Amino acid sequence: MRKLSQALALAAGLTILASGPALAAGTVHQVTNASNDPYAACSVGAGTGINYPRSEVEPFGAVNPRNPDNIIAAFQEDRWSNGGAHGLAAGVTTSGGAAWSIVQLPFSTCAAGTPADLRYERASDIWVSIGPGTPTNPTGATAYAVSLSFNQSPGKNGNTVGAAVSYDMGMIWQHAQSLHSDAQTSVPVPVADSNFQFFHDKESVTADPTRPGWAYVVWDVLIGPSMSVEADLHSLSFSDFTLFSRTTNFGQTWSPVRVINTNAHPTEQHNQTIGNIIVVDPRNGTLYNFFDQIFNTGSNAGGNPGGSHGFNVAFQKSTDAGANWTDSQLISPLLTTFVSDPNNVDPRTDKPPAPIRTGDILPAPAIDPETGDLYVVWQDSRFSGHDEVVISNSHNGGATWSTPKRVSNPTGQQAFTATVTVLDSGTLGVPGKVEVTYYQFAPTSLGSEPTTYFIKGFPEAAVTSGDAHSIESLTSTVVAGPFNMLDAPFARGYFTGDYEALPSRGTGSGAEAVPVFVQSACGLSLSCRALVSVTPPANRQATASDSTDVFVGTGF
Repeated sequence: MRKLSQALALAAGLTILASGPALAAGTVHQVTNASNDPYAACSVGAGTGINYPRSEVEPFGAVNPRNPDNIIAAFQEDRWSNGGAHGLAAGVTTSGGAAWSIVQLPFSTCAAGTPADLRYERASDIWVSIGPGTPTNPTGATAYAVSLSFNQSPGKNGNTVGAAVSYDMGMIWQHAQSLHSDAQTSVPVPVADSNFQFFHDKESVTADPTRPGWAYVVWDVLIGPSMSVEADLHSLSFSDFTLFSRTTNFGQTWSPVRVINTNAHPTEQHNQTIGNIIVVDPRNGTLYNFFDQIFNTGSNAGGNPGGSHGFNVAFQKSTDAGANWTDSQLISPLLTTFVSDPNNVDPRTDKPPAPIRTGDILPAPAIDPETGDLYVVWQDSRFSGHDEVVISNSHNGGATWSTPKRVSNPTGQQAFTATVTVLDSGTLGVPGKVEVTYYQFAPTSLGSEPTTYFIKGFPEAAVTSGDAHSIESLTSTVVAGPFNMLDAPFARGYFTGDYEALPSRGTGSGAEAVPVFVQSACGLSLSCRALVSVTPPANRQATASDSTDVFVGTGF
């Protein structure tokens, strides 16, 4: 779901290379295909919107810290045009990607084994994380998954955040449950069908590597006078809270949901957070929650430092496992201009530009496990006037941040939906290699939106160097593509996901990034498009083609 309101050498020895793509360095594994849609026979949730069967979008992935050949890549299956999917599923491998099993996740009516309190018509925003230990095996691992589950049929607005866990590397999921709020918050979870005021959004889960059995869920809730699932931020009034829950017993139970950030709950209206994501410092257990803090009204309203309006990359932290949190601190304005293609049409109007739905307002964080250095990437137009990928980092727990630098190669084309990880050097105090993935367009034409998925790796010194071009001039590597973005389902824009994922595995010279992403099922061809027609006269009805699939890269 989404909500919107508005060439020198470094002293450290870094060599600047010519910009441009390099050949793929790793192996890309196809997780899904046309034959393994677990919800193909499900018709629940019809009534409004267009469903795109066999479309997989918006994946998130995790690597088992106890078994690096165990990778879980979770995703939305059968995306709807107006929010959510028939259900959530996961590709599971225990062979490092050589073979995959597709597993239903118990977060919607379409999924087998879903408990009564999660039998909603649709599900969205899957997130997964793997931490050490199980209730019966300290050398095992627990996978934690969370969902946004909701109803869309006319007259219904029920929604909740769901959680489930797996103790067997992702094959069987149990303790599925709807999270419930602390009565003192006055924010209901779950929201009853008859209540059109509250809508929960963009949840994430993070397993604590320092505390076996502990994991944290964080998200925001939009509060308005008469909200529907497609939460309208142009309403006359709304407010927003950031919510938090944790488990200390391997996901068997979760603490009552409570508010952890009131900075976006203003005395004036139209302020909020979105995209909350927690990272944990493995050295000391400190929690950092990153998000987009959106200010739209009032100088210094609702804790707005300096009256900074618009989108802002921000964070807060906790040194006691989430019991207490600092106020939010702003890192940088987030200057997206959003992504669209002037050479193609919006299929709703048959006129250009064609909107592309991306991670435009969602920053993505990472932490260096050996140094505690923090990194965050996001989409930004400050260097060119169109969206590109930028990065900032902090060496001191967020007290100060480096000036944002461009990561994506300055080709003149838009780059979007970035994510970041830091490889483990294996030596305490020695920084690891930073890796960033992102999509980037090539020149487009009617019926063609060539899109490539890139990864770029660089040392920490490139981020802090005084050379403003120290990252953008480095060679990017093709992970996959090019493919035609117009094959993707249309959900207020051609849509592969508001986010993709980039876990890592191994240490030292064996450390590698593991991109988890979506692309078209048929490359540059339009033969697998989700829409009947993407060129005039456009037609948004579903073809039922295998339009998009989930892929996982290893060896990057």
